Amino acid sequence: MVAPNDEQSEFWQELAPNWLASADHTELVSGPFGAAAMDCLQVGVGQRVLDVGCGDGSTTLELARRVGPRGEAVGVDIAPAMLVAAREHAAAQGVQNASFVVADAQTESLGSSRFDAVFSRFGVMFFAEPVAAFANIRASVRDGGVIAFACWDNLFANEWMFLPGSAVVQVTGSPPPMPAPDAPGPFSLADPDRVTTVLTDAGFSNVTVTTHEHPVVLPEADIESLISLSQRVGAVREALRTADADTAARIVDAVRATLTARVEDGHLRLSAAAHIVRAER
Repeated sequence: MVAPNDEQSEFWQELAPNWLASADHTELVSGPFGAAAMDCLQVGVGQRVLDVGCGDGSTTLELARRVGPRGEAVGVDIAPAMLVAAREHAAAQGVQNASFVVADAQTESLGSSRFDAVFSRFGVMFFAEPVAAFANIRASVRDGGVIAFACWDNLFANEWMFLPGSAVVQVTGSPPPMPAPDAPGPFSLADPDRVTTVLTDAGFSNVTVTTHEHPVVLPEADIESLISLSQRVGAVREALRTADADTAARIVDAVRATLTARVEDGHLRLSAAAHIVRAER
């Protein structure tokens, strides 16, 4: 039997090794937005918190620190390889109140009214059926609990993804196939009205969507870190999945040239924007 998110599970499991190897590059862009969502969540000491799409566990471990030894942070991810790294990080850092579970947050029980709060940093845009997924997540939250997460604003508000994508067009003559606006993908929740509708239909209330901007600023010498990140998201990732070796090399070279052309006074500055969403059970 094929589950709704099997394709996403296979994709993230395949992507995990490269993603984990470049975690510092990911943090460069996603870190500030994740911190804003976590601050919005306002978890307290002794609370239980669920981290959806936790990846390598860095956000779960921070949540564990915020709730303290009497609290609990549980990270959930659809890719087992991600959680191998997460458990290693928890052990290395001596964090004992964090645990990790391989699960599809759309379909698998996460516990009935178990958590005081739910958090996600760019982990909730990939559900095949988002209303069903958020309803399932809601069932794990106690009455009066909250959810807060970060999700990307539209592509044109995120030059760090848009410009590498434009480099793909320079090489191939056309953009690679991208998901429809409401299909699973990085921009499936880019429309604030859709976010509100999805969460409301899932049973949440008092939904707020606040757009945050945090430009990516890099010394010219560090551009390679952004080139590496661009190969794992959006149009560049999609193009590289099917490109032959020669075309792939030309795409990466075009991305490098496009970004280098934007350097001023020794620094690259590109827009990055995301929504910080909060709702109540």
